[in-house]
Amino acid sequence: YINSNFIPIKIDKDEYSDIDKKYQFYLQSTGESGGWPLNIFLNHNGEPFFAGTYFPLKNAPDKLSFLAVLENIKKIWTETPTEIDKVVKTRHDFLQKFFTPQKPLVKGDVANLYRLTEFKKIFDKDFGGFRHSAKFPYVPALFYLLTKFGDAETGEFLIKTADNLCSSCINDHLFGGFFRYTIDRKWKTPHFEKMLSDNAQIARFLARLYELTDNKLYMAISRKTVDFIIHGLMTDYGILNSVDADSLNDNGQLSEGFFYKVTDRDFSVLSSGELKSFLSDAGLENGVIYLKEPKYLKAAAMEVSFEKIARRVTAVKTPPMVDNKCVSGINFMFVSTLLECFEISGDDWYMAQAAALFQKVKFLMTDEFGVYRCAYGQQVLPHKTLEDHVYYLESLLKFYELGKDKEFLLSAHSVINLIEENFTKNSLLYLDTAKTVLDSFDDDKPNPFALYLYLLKKYFHILYLPMSRVMVDFAEDRVGRFPTGHPTMIRALEL
Repeated sequence: YINSNFIPIKIDKDEYSDIDKKYQFYLQSTGESGGWPLNIFLNHNGEPFFAGTYFPLKNAPDKLSFLAVLENIKKIWTETPTEIDKVVKTRHDFLQKFFTPQKPLVKGDVANLYRLTEFKKIFDKDFGGFRHSAKFPYVPALFYLLTKFGDAETGEFLIKTADNLCSSCINDHLFGGFFRYTIDRKWKTPHFEKMLSDNAQIARFLARLYELTDNKLYMAISRKTVDFIIHGLMTDYGILNSVDADSLNDNGQLSEGFFYKVTDRDFSVLSSGELKSFLSDAGLENGVIYLKEPKYLKAAAMEVSFEKIARRVTAVKTPPMVDNKCVSGINFMFVSTLLECFEISGDDWYMAQAAALFQKVKFLMTDEFGVYRCAYGQQVLPHKTLEDHVYYLESLLKFYELGKDKEFLLSAHSVINLIEENFTKNSLLYLDTAKTVLDSFDDDKPNPFALYLYLLKKYFHILYLPMSRVMVDFAEDRVGRFPTGHPTMIRALEL
């Protein structure tokens, strides 16, 4: 039915993150939650007029089947196309109003206090993390809150959050790394997918918090996360983007989290003393291991047991599939994580890993014309996004900051010129080279527009490139109206 009546186009959200962002925002502007798979209906000009995520195969009490949706859209398109024109015009009017700065807002310390107070409203003070539902780490907000660590309530929240990240079921204690999120408030039931972007950010967050608290647990888990990335996702072309949630169970069927869930038979590799310690200091939640206390010495003592259990699991189970693409920007994000871990720990191993990965990705996915989105082995997708250029810029500036090698600074200026040429219109930054997707909200990663402003501010003493007044006014309007959606932009303004 689709092929007979529509022009179907399937988009990989990782390959074309700018297109995904554009249409996810449309869905969210209608009052619906974003997500995947996103089904979006466009007119011949690519303007959206209807969207949704999951549609059932059969009619349900609260939702039409996908076929019924298709039939209704065809009917409207054929019989009353002016209704679609009205929806498109309404969207244009909304975007015009949404992106137009409102009246001047309070600035300075009063504004800073207001922003922090808005974040405190979404603290889960009992279990850490944000809001009282599914727990996504939302690391961009944690990065912002680290700048407020001296505030007693914020510092306590960050420690509680980090303790749960390190000890709960969202952390893969066997193989290292963090799962995508937990479906519950108490960090007990993970969605078992692992993303490079999540792990790169959490490793950096924990390292920064270690620097503030001297809690060795945070640095140890950060290092274990980095080890998981280096040893589990590295290829000759860069680091792969994600690990599936599903793996084959004993019946040969895909089952979410099967590989990571342990049973009593997996403890057979432990000695009686190790088993006693395990039962004393760790537990299972539906087969997923957690630590009973976020204590460094106890966690360190458990590592030998974890390694034995992990070897046993690997010997008897099929591991989940790993994505086959390397995304340039997320690789450069991880380079910056490695550099920051080197700066905090003083361990040259981090610098060596950062330099090797940087050269690998730079050689394959950049040239004088820009940064290309991703690669499948040696096959590079010739698509460009603001995100990849800004994360590349961040890594260049971090290398220069640590080593004062002027080649990195010259490359940084070249990337800035590319950004200004390919993604800037009327002094604002767009996510795409067509300059049609304007977005400033952080999601699971720092927003590239906001991060660019932050980098200009942080490295002004070496770049000498001030933010334009248009950008500053736009940023102040965004954080004034939607503070909890703009932690990276807040960092830029408050730096």
